[in-house]
Amino acid sequence: MKILVSLTLEGRNAGIWYALETTRRLQARGHEVLCLPRPGGTTIGLLRDANLNVIDDCDLAVTSPKSVYRNIKRLIRLARDFQPDVILAHWGTDHIYWALAKTVGRLKTPLIRVRALDPRPPKKHVLSKWLHRKPTDHIVTVNTRLSDAYRTRLRLPRDRVSIIGPGVDPTNRDVGETADLTALGIPEGKNVVILLARFSPVKGHRVLLKTIRPVVERFPDIHFLWLGFPAEYDRRLFDRWFVEANLMECITVVDSFQPNVNAILQACTLALVTSVGSESISRSLLEYFSCGLPVVASDVGGVTDLMQRGEFGILVPPDDAAALAEGIIRILELPDRGQSLGARAHTFLSSHVTWDQRIDDWENLLAATRNRSQSP
Repeated sequence: MKILVSLTLEGRNAGIWYALETTRRLQARGHEVLCLPRPGGTTIGLLRDANLNVIDDCDLAVTSPKSVYRNIKRLIRLARDFQPDVILAHWGTDHIYWALAKTVGRLKTPLIRVRALDPRPPKKHVLSKWLHRKPTDHIVTVNTRLSDAYRTRLRLPRDRVSIIGPGVDPTNRDVGETADLTALGIPEGKNVVILLARFSPVKGHRVLLKTIRPVVERFPDIHFLWLGFPAEYDRRLFDRWFVEANLMECITVVDSFQPNVNAILQACTLALVTSVGSESISRSLLEYFSCGLPVVASDVGGVTDLMQRGEFGILVPPDDAAALAEGIIRILELPDRGQSLGARAHTFLSSHVTWDQRIDDWENLLAATRNRSQSP
């Protein structure tokens, strides 16, 4: 099958990771893939590093009238030259451009909108209804919350909306490498609670900060590790918080790339998702479960789906420091139960949430969408 993947996404986020992983794995299955990223951006480099074919002469991020007209003509010509069996639009800009190209150019190629990053529900105004009902053949989301929003807000039928989340590559955590956490500056003999997230307000670092004192007073051997990369926050701001709260001895921040993330995770005791929003995919939660870690997580985005409504850990309301602290303490009080939760999550993901299974779902959907579009 010939697949045209349109993604103006930029930055270090789960949406780009999902798009890249699904695209390269579809190509590995033998499909002919052509990608349309922003010229000169970071995403185009990632695609080329993955040996994916790219178009680098069309920037869909530009919005001047002349550029819009030129881009629509370019997309129509591209679709007629490449003749894809299906078009995947990974971002709102891609979606709108291809919807206009389909309409103006009377293209018959099915258009699939992929929602893997932005957690906001679709808008209900008349243009949104036209966009999703007319030129768009199918919607793919990565969690139940977003899928339900399309059905209820836009009244799309069930056969027009699918959920295909990310997957994991099964690994045996029992034989995995364990990192020496003292090399990261963590005092020897500490049990580590880790938050793996970019340094952004939506990830809930402020909420977690309020829970640290009561947890450490109850469990003096606990140490917190914040592992991520600077975004809206940087390390200097965190250091100021820690000084103000007298928590410098309780937290270590690592803001540099760590190639051995799995080894670090397997040396930890407990993992956290403290987000107050976002988490459409929650890549960090997949990483935790792959390493068999028990988790306390905010009930946002796709977290509920992955946590099986608390079967694999403790779900807490977002932006609730008291509930978060209580969840952490409950796991630490019963370490055997925590290990059991982590092991159960690891087994479930290894059996039911693998990338091979996810790409099977994609192939089935792409074939069904193409066949439906070709039906008289």
